[in-house]
Amino acid sequence: MTNVCPHCFRDDGLKKRIISIRPDFPDEKCHFHPRFKGVPAAEVAKIVDPIFRSQYVWGEFNSYSGEQQGDPLDYLVGDLTVAEDEPAAKAVSGALMEDEACWPQDGDEPFYADDQNYVRHDQVLDHHGNLWDTFVRSILHDQRFFNTRARELIAEIFDGLQYQRDNARRSPIYRIDPGTPEASFYRARQANSDGDIDRLLKTPHKELGPPPERQRRPGRMNPAGIGCFYGAYDLSTCVAELRPLVGSMVIGAKFELTRPIYVLDTTRFEAPMKPLSVFSKDYLGRVEQWSFMNTFAREIARPISPSDEHLDYIPTQAVAEYFLHHHSFKRDGQPAKIEGIVFQSAQLPPNKNIVLLGDAAQVRGPVPSNNKRSRSDADSFSDVFMSVFEQIHSYNPGLSLSDDPVEVLRVTSARFASDTYPWRTALHSSD
Repeated sequence: MTNVCPHCFRDDGLKKRIISIRPDFPDEKCHFHPRFKGVPAAEVAKIVDPIFRSQYVWGEFNSYSGEQQGDPLDYLVGDLTVAEDEPAAKAVSGALMEDEACWPQDGDEPFYADDQNYVRHDQVLDHHGNLWDTFVRSILHDQRFFNTRARELIAEIFDGLQYQRDNARRSPIYRIDPGTPEASFYRARQANSDGDIDRLLKTPHKELGPPPERQRRPGRMNPAGIGCFYGAYDLSTCVAELRPLVGSMVIGAKFELTRPIYVLDTTRFEAPMKPLSVFSKDYLGRVEQWSFMNTFAREIARPISPSDEHLDYIPTQAVAEYFLHHHSFKRDGQPAKIEGIVFQSAQLPPNKNIVLLGDAAQVRGPVPSNNKRSRSDADSFSDVFMSVFEQIHSYNPGLSLSDDPVEVLRVTSARFASDTYPWRTALHSSD
C-alpha cells in the first residue's frame, strides 16, 4: 500500500484535508517523503473522486483519426492535485481505479481507466437548482402550510450563505448602521387627485410606509396582510418602479434606519465568487450555491406584471419569511437575522431596490417637539398606548421619516431602452 503526505501535493486545500485525516492512521512513513508521516493513497483518492467527477468526462473519439480527445487520468490527477512528482499522482490515480465501485458482470462500465482520456466539461452544478424546483413544487402543489419537507429544502438551499464571499472578499450578508449612506431609502406613491396629494403630505410617515394590515396586498416578498417596505436607494428608481403614466403625480419621501439591520445583498452574486481550492471541504456546495444565487437574484429582480398570478409569488414570499424567522447566524459572537433583501432594479438597472421585513419595515411616528403647543388628550392617549404596545410586543420599528422635505413630482416623460432579440435562436434552443 502506497502512502502519501501533504508534501506530495502543492494544492493548499488538499494539503489541509490530508493533515486533518492524518491523525486517524498508524504512524507510517510517506513513500515519497520518508521524513513525514503518510496516509494511504486510497484515502486521498476518496477526496479527489467527487471533485474529479464534477469536472471531467470521457473525451469523444474522432471518427476519422480514431483518436480520443483529452488527456490520460495520471496527467489530470497530477494537474488537479498539483502533485510534486508523477509517482504520487500515479499512486492516487491507481487507487481511483482500484477502489471504484463497479460491477462489470452487471453491465457497469468503470469511469476510471488507464486507457481512457478525459476532458473538462462545462456542466452546470445544479444541485441547489434541483432543490429549489422540488421546494417550489412542494409548497405550490403538495402542502402550503406546516410543510416540514419544504422547510428542510429551503434550509439546505441557503445553509451557510453567510460564509460566501465574492472575489473582493465581500459578504453578501452585511450590517447597515443608522447614519451611513446605505441607511437611507426612498419610497414613492402615485397620487391620483388633489385629495390624494393633501392626504399623503399630511401624514407621509403613515401614507408612504407599509399600508394598514387589512390593505396589504401580496407582493414578491410578502403575502397579503404581511407588511413589507419596498424602497429604493434613490427617488428616480422609486418613480421608475411605479411605472406611472406621463402626466401622473408622484409623492416621494426619504426614510432612514433607526437601528442596525442585517441585509442579504443579492447583487453581490453578480461578481465572481472568491477563489477556493477545489479540495476545500465545502467547495462543491459553495460553487453550487453561488451559481444558484446568481439565478435567484435575477428571478427576484424580474419585473412584476399586473397579470402575474399571486401563486407565482409564493416561493419568494416563503424565502423572505425564512430569512426573517428561521435563518439565524452569528456575527461578532452574537445571534443575528436578515431583515432586508437588496436586489437590482428591474426598471433602472444597475440601480438597487431594497425590501425591509418584519419590524424593520415599520415606520416610527414623528416625536413631537417640546416647543410645540400641548397635545390633545387623544394624542397623549395614543402615545401612551403605542409605548405600552411596543413594550408588550417588543415592537421595534426600523425606520423613521427623514427631515428632508417630501417631494411632489409630475411625470413628464418615459424612456424605454431595447435590444435586438434573437428570437428565432431562443425559440429553437427551447425545443
